[in-house]
Amino acid sequence: MKRILITCIGGYFSYQVIASIRKAKNLSKFILGVDVNPNVNAFFVNKFEPVPRADLSQLKYVKKIIYLSKKYKIDTVIPLSENETLAIAKYSNLFLKKKIKTSVSSFNVVNLMTDKLKMLEFLNNSKIDVGKWKKIDNFNDALNALHFFGYPSKKVVIKPRYSSGSRGVLIVNHKKNSFTNLLADRFCGEGSWEVIKEELKNSNKSLDNCFAMPFHDGDTYDVDCVAKEGKLILAIPRLRVYENPLSPTNQGCIISSNKIIYNYCKKLVQAFKIHGACDFDIVLRKDQNPQLLDSSCRLSGSVGASLNAGINVTAELIKMLHGKKINKFKISKNVKVFPIPLFVKSL
Repeated sequence: MKRILITCIGGYFSYQVIASIRKAKNLSKFILGVDVNPNVNAFFVNKFEPVPRADLSQLKYVKKIIYLSKKYKIDTVIPLSENETLAIAKYSNLFLKKKIKTSVSSFNVVNLMTDKLKMLEFLNNSKIDVGKWKKIDNFNDALNALHFFGYPSKKVVIKPRYSSGSRGVLIVNHKKNSFTNLLADRFCGEGSWEVIKEELKNSNKSLDNCFAMPFHDGDTYDVDCVAKEGKLILAIPRLRVYENPLSPTNQGCIISSNKIIYNYCKKLVQAFKIHGACDFDIVLRKDQNPQLLDSSCRLSGSVGASLNAGINVTAELIKMLHGKKINKFKISKNVKVFPIPLFVKSL
């Protein structure tokens, strides 16, 4: 029976992550939830503690996590945000000394997967198909990249190399004569190049540390993975059923087996040498070849969706971290999953 610390429990789907752990018999007797928001509703964990922001001070954050782990006799730490994953990976030696298992890979791996531009360059050099892209740092770079990718007849995507949750993602579409905000709580939108350029200027934003790539509107998958020393041992593809393709939270998905996606993930895990959790966003292009859009060295916030297909990814991850044999799963048919508000009984 493990004593587990889960971060970022104020997340939209964190309840399902905790529920997946509790659903596994003889796995956990105590779950500590932490979050930067001290007022988060934490009724579904055994104990809650606020923590400092990892993006402001990685060492301060890690010291608090180590302190809490000692206080509550924690043996497993699972971060659910990018900045926390980076901080824990950077100071992984402190967790090793305390014999605390974490779900993150080495700092080099996590750092590589967080920098989207370096990630693409690394995978391309590893002979893995990641399509085409162009580095951009200013408006002139962007205009040259747009022409290279066929704009205005084709849509082009501009992304920051460091970001998460679709922050800063722009779809350049010459048919849009006004800027369309695609997400209410962050800078992310669509418009013609002239419109986007004006919006960037008005918002006092630049294109430093960005890159451009073709817009792909094929089937897109979120893939929950568990890996052991560079070997893929579990991959659950979830086909997106989104009204907004850039939504940072799951709007619905179809859980199904897919050999093309599985084999591609196998190559990614081996190239990165991942050990622990990872999450890939993969699109099937018009040529039906898979292409990585984004990756992270942590569990997806919506990993609990796979419970509806009888697959407990979080539980299998914890078992793997502690050297236990994990179950083999077979998805016999497509399982459609959609999030809805629900009432739950407090612990």
